[in-house]
Amino acid sequence: MDGELFSALVGPYSDLEKADANADTEPGSRHGDSLFSQVLDRIVKGRRIDLSADADGETSLDILLENSSVPLAALTMEGLVVKANPSFASTFGYSEHELEGSSMLGLLPPGYRPAFFEGLRLLASDESAESSASEILAFRGIRRDGVQLSMDCRLAIIEGGQAPRALAVIRDLSVNKEVIEELRQSKEEYVALTETITEAILRIDSEFKILFANSGVKQTFGYDREELVGGTLVRLFPEEVFSRHEGDFRKYFYVDDQDRLRIGLKPTIELLGLTKHRGLAPMEISFGNSKDLRGRTLTCIIREISQRKTTERRLRHLAFHDTLTGLGNRDLFNEDMKTALDECQKEGARKAALLLMDLDGFKHINDTYGHPAGDELLIETAKRIRNCLRDSDSAYRFGGDEFVILLPKVNDEKDVGIVGERIIRAIHQPFVLNPGSAESARIDVGVSVGAALLPDFGSTIEEATKIADIAMYCSKESGKNLLTIYDESLSTRATSDWRLEQEMRQALVRGEFEMHYQPLVDRECRIVGLEALVRWKRDGRVPLPPSEFIPKAEGNGMIVPLGTWVLRSALADLRRLDRSGFRNLDMSINVSGTQLEQADFLEGLTSAIEESGMDSSRVKLEITETTLFGDREGADSRVRAIKERFPKIALVIDDFGTGYSSLSYLARFPVDFLKIDISFVRSLTNEQNRKVVNAILNLAESLDMQVVAEGIENTGQLAYFRERRCARMQGFYFMKALPIEELERQLFALRSRSAAKAAAARQAATSASPSPRSLDTD
Repeated sequence: MDGELFSALVGPYSDLEKADANADTEPGSRHGDSLFSQVLDRIVKGRRIDLSADADGETSLDILLENSSVPLAALTMEGLVVKANPSFASTFGYSEHELEGSSMLGLLPPGYRPAFFEGLRLLASDESAESSASEILAFRGIRRDGVQLSMDCRLAIIEGGQAPRALAVIRDLSVNKEVIEELRQSKEEYVALTETITEAILRIDSEFKILFANSGVKQTFGYDREELVGGTLVRLFPEEVFSRHEGDFRKYFYVDDQDRLRIGLKPTIELLGLTKHRGLAPMEISFGNSKDLRGRTLTCIIREISQRKTTERRLRHLAFHDTLTGLGNRDLFNEDMKTALDECQKEGARKAALLLMDLDGFKHINDTYGHPAGDELLIETAKRIRNCLRDSDSAYRFGGDEFVILLPKVNDEKDVGIVGERIIRAIHQPFVLNPGSAESARIDVGVSVGAALLPDFGSTIEEATKIADIAMYCSKESGKNLLTIYDESLSTRATSDWRLEQEMRQALVRGEFEMHYQPLVDRECRIVGLEALVRWKRDGRVPLPPSEFIPKAEGNGMIVPLGTWVLRSALADLRRLDRSGFRNLDMSINVSGTQLEQADFLEGLTSAIEESGMDSSRVKLEITETTLFGDREGADSRVRAIKERFPKIALVIDDFGTGYSSLSYLARFPVDFLKIDISFVRSLTNEQNRKVVNAILNLAESLDMQVVAEGIENTGQLAYFRERRCARMQGFYFMKALPIEELERQLFALRSRSAAKAAAARQAATSASPSPRSLDTD
């Protein structure tokens, strides 16, 4: 009897050991016996835990420390105590305040310190997101009064603050031995021990008659023990609740602790209890091993767990919800999707729908107004989405501006269309950030939505997500602020484009992109510069030209990391040519509007120039006319910021003549070159085109700008622009774009010509019929 009571008393502690073999679910699982014990189990297993703050400012670490009877302490990786719970402090005979800031050195004998700090070191060096269970550290601790205690400990890494922390879970083994010894001494001491326990302890017979009750029943149920002894267990629970669990109760009489898990009996049972004043409260019952003493008896320990259930709900919210918007996170989405797909499979005619969406232009808002304004926008967006849904529908945020909606029951595509259009209208309404303040701003954003009907187009989470993502891609490609519902008529081009996007993301990682360079020549046909052009050697095949993938990169955001790579690669290759003796060349690099909009573009440009060691006067940035004039005020400030930091850098307006620029604004920008669009060069035989080209040449001259003509393919085009004093030309007539190695060989070949041949080439370059062989690198 005494040993059996002890087993029940230490149940919450021994669960830490049993969890290794019995935990079937992750923390926060809806199918676990107890979320609180599962989170604790996750920590003692040595797994990394994200302890972000919840909406009330508390963290899951604070919740665990405040509500756990297990000795816990948060430590720095150097072994300083950041915070300890009361159980930890009392184990060593200190107050919580006294331990804060102290070192674990003072709690360990010298011989045990190296092993403990080696455990901390190994924990700090583990960089995996889900490490295997940490080893149990066995050591002796020193109480304040000098008494040494036998202990064991598990360490786990915790994240979520400014610096990583370790969580120490301590168990006092000497206490267990002492309690066992005391229980074996006498029944009087057994009774005395039960009076030190705040939980209700009952001993019942096989007819559920209460044979013994400790004074803890007063705190738990409101009864004096004399009121319960001789009565039945039934009075402590609502009748229907007791009836539902009566069969399980009887099993604990005949199956001892070591066999219960094997046959599916839980260590504890949670159910509603009925207090003396007819109040209902959640209870948890643990059972000892039964004994046959003048009839079979069973010890029960009953705990009132209202506070713990509240904690569980808060931990569940932390585990399954986005802390910013309150929407579900990816973990909750995965669980809900599994349920929805299972129900669709069980009910053959049932349909569900998955909607993926992200905000159009959100990054620009973040860059312009700051991240606090972006967060405010996301919070309001989440509210609008929730207002568009039924109670049975669910919304999630995966991060950034990516939102997901699950409609677990729909009739057909019409239902999906109604919800999608409702969301588009709601988000299209203007957002007012910081209302009532001087920084108040009215912002318009759109949303691109893609939907998949389930299980018609997606019988697994991965397949459904991919299909909805393709549909969202189509919405963006079709002009944004649209809903696309995937069906078989969806163009194969859209699917191909989506796959191309995924391949591009991998290509940058695998190094499939490569740089080619096309020379620019002056009126004397001397090579004075290079234009950097990126090629994609897709799957080892013939390189794709920029026209086949750059527009896609612009649309899906890949242009930003790709553009950064191009910038650094081009300047590195310019340094290579410089070291080979070609020091008079400059480098023209194309910059997209999306790149220019990035808040950190100038810093990235600065870093690339400084890393290459090249003078900024040898760098030319080519920006399309539509980019420069599409967002005049924003582009103006960004371009001027570049010029202020690098006064010698040259700005080239690419594809000039195809946009809708205003000459008054053109005069405001610090532009150095106008690059005539290739379509005008190829159609010089058209009189109207010649008039446009002449107008551009005259405009550039009047504004002290130079002109670049691209696409020169024959002697007639060359002669035309030479006669009109065009500063620079490029095209296949001179040289096609080449990889750096081949270009370098060509430049060496040109440089090796004799002075006599070079003189002859320069003479030929001034004649009426110049030839490609007149190229020079001087």
